[in-house]
Amino acid sequence: MQESAQRLIQTFPGQIQLMAFAGRLLEWLNHDLNQGSEPFTDSRARALLLAGDVLDEPTRHSFSQLVESEAATRIALHDLLGETGLAENEDVAVLAAASAGASASDKASAPAWLALAVAGHAFRSGFQLDRLDPAFPPDPYSPAGQVLKRAAFFIRQQVQRSATERDKLSRKLTHNPAAAGTPTLDSMSTGDTIAPLPPYFRPPVPVRYPEYTSEIAVNPNEVDRPAGPARGEPLSISDADLNQPAAAPSQPVIRIDPQQIEPPARPVSPAPRPSSPPANVVMPSATSSVNTGSAGTSGRRGLGSRRAPMKATKLRVVVQEYPDGPGLYGLQVRVSSRGIRRYVAGTTNKDGEFMCELPVEVNAGLTYDVDVTWPRDFGGEVERKSITLNADRTHFLLPFYRTLKA
Repeated sequence: MQESAQRLIQTFPGQIQLMAFAGRLLEWLNHDLNQGSEPFTDSRARALLLAGDVLDEPTRHSFSQLVESEAATRIALHDLLGETGLAENEDVAVLAAASAGASASDKASAPAWLALAVAGHAFRSGFQLDRLDPAFPPDPYSPAGQVLKRAAFFIRQQVQRSATERDKLSRKLTHNPAAAGTPTLDSMSTGDTIAPLPPYFRPPVPVRYPEYTSEIAVNPNEVDRPAGPARGEPLSISDADLNQPAAAPSQPVIRIDPQQIEPPARPVSPAPRPSSPPANVVMPSATSSVNTGSAGTSGRRGLGSRRAPMKATKLRVVVQEYPDGPGLYGLQVRVSSRGIRRYVAGTTNKDGEFMCELPVEVNAGLTYDVDVTWPRDFGGEVERKSITLNADRTHFLLPFYRTLKA
């Protein structure tokens, strides 16, 4: 799906074509998933996301400012087409081909991103848009609630993506004329010259090849044939040839007499070990002992007192059923370390996240063990992952997934 979405996005030359495609895609989703009289608008989608408590106003405002640029618009449409499976739909491919030829004279308003995100994930789940009512927010674990959660996660994903990752994706999704495939009749240029038809068509000039001429004739009788081998006298074998004595062997025959065979050697049993050590081996005396006195203890205490300076860093644990899926709420998380013999524990929030601040050494890393207790529906087992934190970064991310596919 990601390759199909990439090819669709690469067919759009600029921002005007992207906005035209987003508007046509929302109209197509309204026609396919909305059986009511009123279309699914951006204000209705905003009210649903706020009423379901899955999206806040600062995130929505940041997303609205972000998608004003062409690079962010390409990335958002690419993620939406790939996550919802719209890139594999033939009608969506037709919409993309029609929108790629939009010109600057076509009036294309800003796309309703919130409505497009909710409608796209509703298409993925096969949910009707007219059943979403802001006056009656759906249950978080119902099919409608899962649609809103996925749409809100899509919006947060665009905002939380780093600038480096956004720059790599934008270079990958730039306009590529070769991605459009075979040109249609509307996209073909009409300014090319057309070859004239007969009788104005000039025939090609004949070409004479030097290795072929009609003046040379070959007579089969004049062909030189190689002479066959001459026959000699026939071979014959007489009785005298068969009764000839055999030639003497060039080497004498090797024989072994029974007298020449020596009896096998008997195995030699190992000698018994001496009851006492040899005279040249020096045994330790009974008075020697290992030095485990206070010197070793004082040395260890001195190392503990000279511990390197510590610095705080943050660790964010994300627990999801599958990658890029909705988070799991209320799971127990325990973070411990053998180096400092301290631990911190808590539960995940509604987004499946658990944030904690941990100390690490300034000049060296420190390894922490993270234990997540899965609920009874997912097996009820405790999964452990280890991560080494250092002071070079202020934020670390450790994901936990139950399955790799939705």
